[in-house]
Amino acid sequence: MNPSAHKRQQILQQMEQIQTMELGSLRAETRPSKRHPACDCGPYFKHQVWEKGRNLTRRIPAEKAQELTEAIENRVHFEKLADQFIETTVSMTRAQAAFGSKKNATQSKPPSRRKPPDMSKSS
Repeated sequence: MNPSAHKRQQILQQMEQIQTMELGSLRAETRPSKRHPACDCGPYFKHQVWEKGRNLTRRIPAEKAQELTEAIENRVHFEKLADQFIETTVSMTRAQAAFGSKKNATQSKPPSRRKPPDMSKSS
């Protein structure tokens, strides 16, 4: 197996290991306390994702934030692996095309010594 094909197989195996994914991003935010203005409350977690042309936001409980963070990181990692897979496959395709193509060696012809017809004369 050539190195590029082996690399593609490794990438596919890594992709197969990813079991959870989520779109969007997760942000932690704090808010000033109404009772104690010097202290902040939180963190509160907000999951944002684009769906059907709109930015949808939902609040996430703190106990679910780590799980969602891992799913988002998994999706980002999967996308990077997909980019690597594409690059590897393109380079394999180009290498195969270059290997299969053969340039034809043709000698250039010397310029003709014949004079072009005079087109300026009118009948």
